[in-house]
Amino acid sequence: MLRSRIHFVRPFKARRYGWVSCTIVGALMVGPARAALVSGDPLEVAIEAPRDLTKFLNNTFEIFGAETLVLDDNIYRVPSGADLQALPGINADPSRKDHINVTTLGLDGEWNRGRQTFTADLQVDDNRYERNSNLNDVSTLDKVTWLYQVGDVLSGQIGAVYSQALIPFLNVSSYNRDVYATTSYFGAGRFQLGPRWAIYGGVMESSTTLSDVALQSNDTHSKSVEFGTEYATGVKDSVGAEYRYTDARYPRGTALNDDYREDAGRVVFRHSFSEKTDIVASGGFLKRDYASEAIHRFSGEIWRVDMNWQTTEKLLFEFGTWQNLQAYLSAQSDYYVSKGGRIAPKWTATEKIAVGLSLIYEAQDYVGVTASELSLGTRRDKLSTAQVTLTYTPFRFLIFDFGYAYEKRDSNEAQFQFNDNVARAKVTVKY
Repeated sequence: MLRSRIHFVRPFKARRYGWVSCTIVGALMVGPARAALVSGDPLEVAIEAPRDLTKFLNNTFEIFGAETLVLDDNIYRVPSGADLQALPGINADPSRKDHINVTTLGLDGEWNRGRQTFTADLQVDDNRYERNSNLNDVSTLDKVTWLYQVGDVLSGQIGAVYSQALIPFLNVSSYNRDVYATTSYFGAGRFQLGPRWAIYGGVMESSTTLSDVALQSNDTHSKSVEFGTEYATGVKDSVGAEYRYTDARYPRGTALNDDYREDAGRVVFRHSFSEKTDIVASGGFLKRDYASEAIHRFSGEIWRVDMNWQTTEKLLFEFGTWQNLQAYLSAQSDYYVSKGGRIAPKWTATEKIAVGLSLIYEAQDYVGVTASELSLGTRRDKLSTAQVTLTYTPFRFLIFDFGYAYEKRDSNEAQFQFNDNVARAKVTVKY
């Protein structure tokens, strides 16, 4: 549902349905750094039902390193035949195609103390461009959490997430190098009223800054509160209701005053048809009001349906469809309604070889303010993405990853149309 570029590395777990999000970039797993992962905000993860804490895992500590080569034939995401030298803010000698070398170092740790679990997932990537060297950057995604449990009725998470990465050129009007940094603090708790009923809630505070001076009016500070209740109708089945409120401010201010308030409520349904098939569905209503009357307000339905189907021991199908509200990090007042679908089969050929395919289609109908709205009317985009991956694990400590992705965007505004091919090869060593 929430789309972001997961950069060919191990993402942290994300909820299978979510609220409004910011989109960093359009395609899945076609870039150099895990740090651009945004889908599934930390609060959504924190209020999930806890894992079975009666089955304690051993303490684990794993260090890993990786080297990745990425080949991208449209770094700046521009239409075919575009004159790169004419793009505003671009470097003196730009190249449409480039090779990116990514060196990765990270660690994953988990420590159990009675019913308390502490985790740390840290990773840093050094991204080096062969031709567009001005885009060289260091990205990171770091998350620390405390999963707590008090007795048999109270559990939850407290933690922090920090991410930093280059913003890819997917939805920009200026082609300056721009690095974002986001810090989020969250806390959540779940209280078990009985064997079937539970209530839960959480809070989160986030801040995002951009390095490009021309875009720093998009720096944001937001606070979110979410709470809900869930009733278990079976071992793996449940129905629940949730409400979320978000207050977003722009500390540097803009001529439009982009500050907004958002209310959203939904019903969530989970059902397991069998050991091999399960579904998660949610539907509700979202309302966003801006302080400025120049920015369009929105109120409408949001929904999400995900299904997993394990046809055989080796073949798994994932299906998804959604309607939600999203925005790109560098232009959050220019937000849009996202409608789309996804199918992703995964074949585990052997214990060492896995093959994955992902097909995604999304329509974006823009609601907020756009620079060309007066001349062209509301902007509408259509994105199609196809991706194939191959993972080979000859030993537990050694992993080889190969992938190819093709992305196409059609738009009624010609400047946003593009085709992009990305291939990558990666080797990971764990200790």
